Amino acid sequence: MKTLLLSLFALFFSRDTDQPPTQTETAQLILYREKEFISGLGTAYTFKINGQKAGALSPNRYVQLPVAPGRIKIEFYSDYFTDSRPLWLRVQAGQTYYVKAVVEVDFLSSVMLMAPVDPQQAQKELRRMKPETGN
Repeated sequence: MKTLLLSLFALFFSRDTDQPPTQTETAQLILYREKEFISGLGTAYTFKINGQKAGALSPNRYVQLPVAPGRIKIEFYSDYFTDSRPLWLRVQAGQTYYVKAVVEVDFLSSVMLMAPVDPQQAQKELRRMKPETGN
């Protein structure tokens, strides 16, 4: 019995405690918006991911954000004149996802629309853009 207790005691204290805790790998989300004629007149639209404010996006800009794997909801803030349709994506760790946002203008209102984009097409469009500053 004494040997068993000493063995358990030695095993407990001999564990390697220098290892950092494992972190779950994230996915990358690149949200971008091309230059628009009149639409929003250069306004930066604030967006949220899973209900949490994540930043703002101006025309001809992009943002790159790490997101937790799983199902995510991307949406822009709405007000009386602006509406947003949320986009749901299922993301996997280690993958990069491209989402294009477009402002559609009507007589007195505008709608922010989003859609996933093929990586090759998105990278081609992103060459003409700059990263968003001030997020």
